[in-house]
Amino acid sequence: MKSNTWRETTLGELADFINGDRGKNYPGVADRVNVGIPFINTGHILPSGRLTQDDMDYITSEKYNQLGSGKVRPGDIVYCLRGSTIGKTARNHYEEGAIASSLVIVRAKPEVNQDYLYYFLTSPAGQQLAKSNDNGSAQPNLSAKTLSKYPLLVPSFEEQQSIVNTLNAIDNKIEVNTKLNQTLEEMVQAIFKSWFVDFDPVKAKMKGVQPEGMDAATVSLFPEKLVESELGLIPEGWQIATLKSMSEKISKGTTPSKKDLAAAEDEASIRFIKVKDINDQGEILRDSLEIIPDSIHVGKLKRSILETNDILFSIAGTIGRVATVDQDLNNVNTNQAVAFVRLKDKKRYLPLVYMALRENRLQQKALASIVQGVQANLSLTNVGEMEVVIPSDEVLELWNKQYSSIFKMIKSNFAQSRDLSALRDTLLPKLLSGEIELGQAQELAEVE
Repeated sequence: MKSNTWRETTLGELADFINGDRGKNYPGVADRVNVGIPFINTGHILPSGRLTQDDMDYITSEKYNQLGSGKVRPGDIVYCLRGSTIGKTARNHYEEGAIASSLVIVRAKPEVNQDYLYYFLTSPAGQQLAKSNDNGSAQPNLSAKTLSKYPLLVPSFEEQQSIVNTLNAIDNKIEVNTKLNQTLEEMVQAIFKSWFVDFDPVKAKMKGVQPEGMDAATVSLFPEKLVESELGLIPEGWQIATLKSMSEKISKGTTPSKKDLAAAEDEASIRFIKVKDINDQGEILRDSLEIIPDSIHVGKLKRSILETNDILFSIAGTIGRVATVDQDLNNVNTNQAVAFVRLKDKKRYLPLVYMALRENRLQQKALASIVQGVQANLSLTNVGEMEVVIPSDEVLELWNKQYSSIFKMIKSNFAQSRDLSALRDTLLPKLLSGEIELGQAQELAEVE
């Protein structure tokens, strides 16, 4: 139950709004540079509420100093006003930066907690306000004036701080898991590249030196020379196999028609994976999955019913995203932009093939095989022709052992972060409405 310090107000009473510079000094394409001050647009706002540097545009200090508005400070809220991403929100962490005209900066006034406003804007209530207040045109549009009229409840500054601390504790743990997984991913990629791409242990033995970071028992498992193959030099006794030869099935999904969806008499119950649901770390984002009726799933889409440990590879739009189907996603479906590879011997070859598909050689081969059309795409034939270097049984067994322990940690961190996100999303509206007491929320939010 909320205390008597809560009051009804509007976002405009709590924050200032700073638009991007839309005048003659607005940075054009010619003003973009490879290194400089970040120029933030809607594509840099991640679902996690953070800004990414991927595909970031930069402007020079000279251009930055010419801007009359739109300069962000650390901790500012960056909010999307236009397009399909209307309402997307992030906290800025750059010391200096500028925003595109599709964004607005929301900056808390004195005695208002900046993060409290961030959590309000990302809450179900805040997101619903964004959807209900657009101008209804083909291109959804909000203005800072409309944003300023958003109604919300706000407690005392001290209570704002306590609420923020509770929610930040959850977000911080999620961030720790994300960074840990990045480190683990880099570790396993480095081992894979050393063993199966650069063949460092073999090259070291050929030079008569001890491979770095490898004990004698492990070194003894690797051949002592390289031999010619269709892929160039590979370790003696190792083989090359195509995905087609290793697979029971390589296929892709289909998008159900609007007519079929309308005709279905059963309610939607089967999760449906698209490329956007697979992130760069190989995680399938459960929260964003669409749902289709089971009758369509086992009917017209029966060829693409996915099984545990199928490997997913995106073949349209964003090419080359890779994931595996976890046990909790067994019996889901996918669309035509996602190919799936069902290995004959999943237990034996899944760790090798999964990492090979994520490694640069096959990623580049996929990009080189793209057919340009309305949408860039890769054929299933191209996927089947991808070649994997198969090591000796002893090396493969060792790789599977090392990989499995790391991969289990990554999957465990993904699962914990999903649970934490669900907890945060449950607590968020209750905390911002005063429905739940802080003490109870803090007990629920305690994380190790």
